[in-house]
Amino acid sequence: MCSMLDNIHERTSIFRNLKMDQKTLLTERIQGTETQMMQVTRDMKLKIHNMVEEVEQKVSKALNEEIWRLGVLIDEFNMPFHPEPLVLNIYKKELNSHVESGLGSNLRARLSMALAMNVEAAQREMTDRMYTLVPNEKVVVQTKIATRTQPFEMLYSLNCQNLCADFQEDLEFKFSWGITAMIQRFTGKVRERNKKGPAQLLNRPSSIGNLSPSTPGTDTPLCLIPRPVGGITQEQLSVISRFALASVGSQGTVGGLIVAGIMLKTIGWRVLLGVGALYGCIYLYERLSWTNSAKERAFKSQYVRHATKKLKMIVDLTSANCSHQVQQELSSTFARLCRLVDNATTDMNEELKSLESQLTVLESNQKQLKLLRNKANYIQNELDIFENNYITIN
Repeated sequence: MCSMLDNIHERTSIFRNLKMDQKTLLTERIQGTETQMMQVTRDMKLKIHNMVEEVEQKVSKALNEEIWRLGVLIDEFNMPFHPEPLVLNIYKKELNSHVESGLGSNLRARLSMALAMNVEAAQREMTDRMYTLVPNEKVVVQTKIATRTQPFEMLYSLNCQNLCADFQEDLEFKFSWGITAMIQRFTGKVRERNKKGPAQLLNRPSSIGNLSPSTPGTDTPLCLIPRPVGGITQEQLSVISRFALASVGSQGTVGGLIVAGIMLKTIGWRVLLGVGALYGCIYLYERLSWTNSAKERAFKSQYVRHATKKLKMIVDLTSANCSHQVQQELSSTFARLCRLVDNATTDMNEELKSLESQLTVLESNQKQLKLLRNKANYIQNELDIFENNYITIN
């Protein structure tokens, strides 16, 4: 009986040692999984951050280039044009749809394939690194859970209908050599020179610094000194433009007669008549050239300027939206993989608890076996004493 109990105790000890080894290995694996999980999480967060910034820069650059080529896209719009308001409203709606679909298709052709490949490569890297943390027997079972069924596709929301809804065209005929047009052209050039003037003066500080103290200009602040650019100051320009526009307005006839009289005395009536005839021919040519095709070209040119200004306002918003889509896609994939690893870790913790309960039962059984073995040894000793005292003597 004692030998049988010893045999049972020995086998129980071997089984307990085996379970202890399994518990040690499982504990080390859980700790290693948690440590590697923290490292992978840091690496993947950094990778997602860098990829999001890269996507935002690429989308911003591509959208700016497409906006720069917006005129080519609008020239491809071939819907019949008519200046009637009702037809023009339909034309603008269709043009907005054409621009939105054209920009979207161009951006998809330039970016979507490369971005999808980068996203898939990042997802594969995540999957490979996370699967190393999962036991082999659970990888095949949980692969379908972490795999995305649909490929990633970038969405570009431009919404040109609302963006260009405030566009107002101007299709009235304007003579390019008219007095108003020439004055506006002249004032625009002078204003451009005036904008460049302060920059040129800032690049020459020595000319201001060399003024002697006795110079009268030193008593007046530099900001109050009129700076002539091209021989005309800003005050003179405003006076000239106001006078010219006034002469074109209510007193245009009197001003025209005065100018005509001066030119008649100076250059003669024949030259003046020839210049007037040439001027009238140019006006007539431009007026006859103001057809529906010319109006359509003017409309598209105005629309290009308006749409370019509006689209540039949403470049940052669109690029941020695209980068957010990439971030959401990668974050959701990483979250699914983290859930897979968490499930595997939970299973290992459950297995660890099961091992601990088994070890508790084995230790309890070992104690009972020791107690029974001690009792068996005591009984065996008592029997041996009884046999020696009473049976062997007789």
